[in-house]
Amino acid sequence: MRLTHLTEPDLEFGHAFRHPDIRFGIMDYGPLDFGMESAPKRIKMGVIGSAETVEGTARWIERCAKGFAAKQSRQPNLFPPFPGVDFETTFRCEFVTSDEIQRVLPAREIARLVAIPGQREVTQAIVETITNEISALAEQTAKPDVVLIALPVEIIERTYNARDVAGGEDDDETEAGTALDFRGMLKASCMRLRLPIQLLWPTTYDPTIRIPRKLKETSERRTQDPATIAWNLLTAAYYKAGGLPWRLARDARQLRTSFVGLSFYRSVDGEQVHTSTAQMFDERGEGLILRGGRMVESEEDRRPHLTAIDAYELLKGSLKVFRDQHGHWPARVVLHKTSKFDRNELDGFHKAIDERDIDYADFVWIQKSMTRLYRLGIYPPLRGTLLRFDKDQALLYTRGSVDFFRTYPGMYVPRPLQLRCQVQGQPLQHVAEETLALTKMNWNNTQFDNGMPITIAAAKHVGEVLKYVPEGQEIAPRYSFYM
Repeated sequence: MRLTHLTEPDLEFGHAFRHPDIRFGIMDYGPLDFGMESAPKRIKMGVIGSAETVEGTARWIERCAKGFAAKQSRQPNLFPPFPGVDFETTFRCEFVTSDEIQRVLPAREIARLVAIPGQREVTQAIVETITNEISALAEQTAKPDVVLIALPVEIIERTYNARDVAGGEDDDETEAGTALDFRGMLKASCMRLRLPIQLLWPTTYDPTIRIPRKLKETSERRTQDPATIAWNLLTAAYYKAGGLPWRLARDARQLRTSFVGLSFYRSVDGEQVHTSTAQMFDERGEGLILRGGRMVESEEDRRPHLTAIDAYELLKGSLKVFRDQHGHWPARVVLHKTSKFDRNELDGFHKAIDERDIDYADFVWIQKSMTRLYRLGIYPPLRGTLLRFDKDQALLYTRGSVDFFRTYPGMYVPRPLQLRCQVQGQPLQHVAEETLALTKMNWNNTQFDNGMPITIAAAKHVGEVLKYVPEGQEIAPRYSFYM
């Protein structure tokens, strides 16, 4: 065994400047596409909600232009200020809204909806109503770039799933199940309209508003400070509007790599299990989505796996998407999966790779480990701690104490990831460094120490939406419609 520590990976921002932290990088250098013709200059934020939530959200958008002070804390790097938005600071663009791209649900209609008996019935009725409002915005000549769904408390009480979708320590291990998920249903319902949406609670603009705790014992929306809320929501909106906030900082000598994450999700009726993939193109982190075939239960471990032909077709399709985007095949393919690759999957994936004469491939089985390391003192091991067992197995702490924050920012005793390279094209050290870097590619969260690499996290989020999209219906290719 060998214990080492990996340096915190850098990210790349405007004009190729680098920084390990997302918020400081955007403050100092602007988003990655700053100065490019394709960068958003004026992001129109549509708003749908009650009269009160629409007004409060519009007021919050205006307030964001002036910025929010840093939270009083002994860890200033963990809670930096939000300096505001204009052409000189942060995103170097405007975020605006107006009456023309706002839709107010009448109080009478909200009362009718929340009075509908039955959890499934009321959720479906509210999803249909909001989808109709989004459709009306999508048909306008000057349609918004992103739509904020400003949910009134009454609707949150009736629709919000008690399942902790915000992410507890073990959340990444939960595959999308059959639970009635308002968020997933709404995103699936409005996918065809090609307008990305962002759900927003009234606590965003007014922290004094109380949501009944029976819905969710812990809510980040109720505990985050205003600056952190602004960082997270506007970064997500910038990406959903077509911007590129940051990307992995990589050495030019590294191979052009296609990262593919695989996850399984169960259909709404609970009868079938399908595969979703979130393909993250090279260092840009541009995620495109594919839907794979149905799973079969393997004789090796009684867990869901792909057949050889489905594995072949899935990776073949992923490689084609990469070629369509870049004009060439990748030099290397990295597959991430939360369960072991069985014999059929290995055969299918190898066939697709061999067809394109791709010499380098890494198939990495990633799970949260029950084995924990301890160090002297009260804080957990440092993020980046790597314990190698063998040439192809290791424990990696992607959550833990962070030097840059000067603390451990989590609420639970962190569990490391167990990395097992079933097919290895690069040294284990390189695979671990890459996995750590991919945890920083979540555009929904500007705090960089996420637990799972975006390949796995995104594939799971995609499954939570795809299970509500009927077979045969065209799916949105960009990850921004699922996050």
